[in-house]
Amino acid sequence: MTRRRRILLIVSLLAGVPLLTIIALLVIVSWDEPPPADEDLKVQRLQIPDDQNAVTVFLQAARKLDMPSRGVALASPSQGEAKEGEGPQDERELFSEIADGKRWDGPFVERVLKDNAEALGLWEQGLAAPHFQAIEVKTLADQIPQVFDYVNFGNLVSVRARAAAKRGNYEAAFQDCMKLVRFGHRIEGDKGCLLEWLVGVTVKGAGKGLMRDLLPESTLPPARLRHYAAELAKYPADAGLADAFRNEYAVQVETLEGIKSGKYDPSSLMLVTGAGPARGPGPLDSLGWNVLRVTSFRPHETRRTCAEAARSRIESVSKPFKDMAPEDPALPDFRPAREALSGNLVGRMFCTMLLLTSGNVLQQKCRANVDLAATRILLALKAYKLEKGKLPATLAELVPDYLDSVPLDDYDGQPMRYNAARKVVYSVGKNLTDDGGSTTRAEHVAGKRKEAEAAGEKWTDEDQKGTEAEFDEWSQPDVCFEIKF
Repeated sequence: MTRRRRILLIVSLLAGVPLLTIIALLVIVSWDEPPPADEDLKVQRLQIPDDQNAVTVFLQAARKLDMPSRGVALASPSQGEAKEGEGPQDERELFSEIADGKRWDGPFVERVLKDNAEALGLWEQGLAAPHFQAIEVKTLADQIPQVFDYVNFGNLVSVRARAAAKRGNYEAAFQDCMKLVRFGHRIEGDKGCLLEWLVGVTVKGAGKGLMRDLLPESTLPPARLRHYAAELAKYPADAGLADAFRNEYAVQVETLEGIKSGKYDPSSLMLVTGAGPARGPGPLDSLGWNVLRVTSFRPHETRRTCAEAARSRIESVSKPFKDMAPEDPALPDFRPAREALSGNLVGRMFCTMLLLTSGNVLQQKCRANVDLAATRILLALKAYKLEKGKLPATLAELVPDYLDSVPLDDYDGQPMRYNAARKVVYSVGKNLTDDGGSTTRAEHVAGKRKEAEAAGEKWTDEDQKGTEAEFDEWSQPDVCFEIKF
């Protein structure tokens, strides 16, 4: 071998060894595991004819909606017009405040209900349909505009119930409250996505909250109050949540395949998750992303992480807060350098962005179940007081004549608490400690007013409203529901 050839061979080896090392390292780093078994995470959808699916009827009803619009001036200055920043500024805002019980305008309500009579009639038909199965959501880009119509119908029925109560027809008002609860429950259990389940919780919560609002002035006899307390027990928030998590997993799997094939890039993922502004990637961005996608993405490993998170959540659905698994225990703090060395930087980015979007859903389930339990207890307490002339000393006295058992607190799994002296029904809340029924909204407002007066400040109606609005009972050590009768 000539000297020149020996030199070329040595140079080739010197250049080739690092290259082979880099290639070997890339192969090792990008190695993926076999796809996980996830048959248990598939949603079992039913084959339902359109004419038997309530969703079809609700979509027809939605096309008949004639809701008050933003930007439309109020027709009655005396009832809606106020100084800038005070009171509703247009018909949509007035309608929202009426639905929330903050304001009333009889002629306006009568007109809105008349304009939506056909839509409400179709909504009633949908509520009576034998099945309710959501339109399947398959990708991150799928739109679900019907959820906004569900909220609109929830507000319309709330206003109709308040109108009935204004006329003294509390039976009709409470029947509408129960229709809202049933409607929300059916949305929760419609095998839809997580957003639909959350909308169902919201609609159902409106029905329960309205019951509590109307209860102090209600003229319903004890028998009817007992009936509604028993009826509410059929509608826990657990319904449908497991399937909502399964649907979320199915969309995550589709997204992983989209990343693998190049369908999704970081900007599109940020757009659909709300993690940041959408922008088209530049040439270098595209090149860098494609290199990462090929060299630092393990779709099967990431899919397994998503499956484990979904199973953890599904197992927690039927448990009280104290027994729930921590949210996404397989997701330690995201550290780019460490994740890059792991060989699955893209997968970990995906988990950080998408798995955490459903972060507090299980707590929403606990809130909704506590809300349900408290409403049932308040109905039973009102019935007891009407018949006995006083409130009971303990909730145990409501069993079995007013409740079959004391409803459980979905935070600690124990019976709900009651403080007869302070006139509150309460949950121990997230701290899982019985604090004897901590601050109520009324006590919070009274305390702020006392502070203002002690400082020589004038307490105005706006101070009152603002202080009431800022209070969040769910952030208190104990979550209290006041007894106002």
